[in-house]
Amino acid sequence: MIRVRANIPYEQAQAAMDGGEHPWKAEALEPLWACWQLLSKARAKRDPLELNLPERRVVLDAEGRILSVAPREPLDAHRVIEDYMISANVAAAKALEAKKQPVMYRVHEPPSREKLAALKDYLETFNVPLALGQVVTPETFNRILDRVDIIYPDSDETRVLITEQILRSQMQAYYAPVNAGHFGLALGSYAHFTSPIRRYADLLVHRSLVGAYHLDPARRETSLTGTEAERMTPIGELISACERRAMEAERETVDRYVAAFLATKVGEILETRITGVMDFGFFATVEGLGGDGLVPVSTLGVERFHFDEKARTLTGAETGEQYRVGQRLELRLAEANPISAALRFELPEGANHLPFRGGRPSSGRHNKAGGKDRRPTANKRGRPANIRHRGR
Repeated sequence: MIRVRANIPYEQAQAAMDGGEHPWKAEALEPLWACWQLLSKARAKRDPLELNLPERRVVLDAEGRILSVAPREPLDAHRVIEDYMISANVAAAKALEAKKQPVMYRVHEPPSREKLAALKDYLETFNVPLALGQVVTPETFNRILDRVDIIYPDSDETRVLITEQILRSQMQAYYAPVNAGHFGLALGSYAHFTSPIRRYADLLVHRSLVGAYHLDPARRETSLTGTEAERMTPIGELISACERRAMEAERETVDRYVAAFLATKVGEILETRITGVMDFGFFATVEGLGGDGLVPVSTLGVERFHFDEKARTLTGAETGEQYRVGQRLELRLAEANPISAALRFELPEGANHLPFRGGRPSSGRHNKAGGKDRRPTANKRGRPANIRHRGR
């Protein structure tokens, strides 16, 4: 049970700390921020993984109609609460370890060698080195991004590309009763504790704490049961699977909102960025909005296009015209299906995108427009069935 004195939205708290006024500024917000400065110093010393990719925010009107879809503005107020929650999660895990009681850990393992090798090949196309023989830590990836800022000081596009690729190289976090640490947060013991009303892992941690520290004097049977303690491993596997399903549902929901928003803009020319390249075409997303759409290679012109899998490029055999991950270009929205969240783009008539001067020479398989369509069968969301959805 908690006692709420005030419910302060992030934006109001941030505005107050940026110089505005708020009834709880002196009594609550200023002390909260002052303590956070110490937590922030401890975080900087750990040097956890700092990727800072934006999240999309869907704004609806009173009738449920879409007003806008835009990246969520990051605020210090978000980081304040995040750092306090991380501290609480660590404290809960360590408190149970001190009593040798069951813990449902939040585990995030280091990247596999296969993922690191793929990342190394990708970084080489940007002349950014990654030594595979070293002990890889979150600091390793942070220094890569620092180097990118030095090599490409005026290219936010390059930083976003490499940040996304570093994210893809990470292992997926999961729940388990055996502690393997949390790589991304650079923490040795970490459990989820702060949301027992919406995450079952947190509820298990609460119940274990109740039993370990005798916090139920009325004997209401709120501690972890013997059966739950014995079945922590299969329970962890189950809630990890449920979490992945919920995350996919969230992504699909936002993608459908994006498709519904774009359905009113079919035929318009939009600013896009290429997010994936395959031998059958490339995927592009609307800048500042999201939602992946396919541009089939058969629509790119009459020449052959060579696919370089390592550099992730499609290059015209005659003109040298190249399409690469991260490239910004204008595309016409040809289709937007709110039900399947599928988008399809086309090159504008008369488009003449200059070839990319850099990267590796292209090689590998090729397609030719007008020939047999060799694309894999698309799934219900308009993505190839054998391509993993790119997401968080």
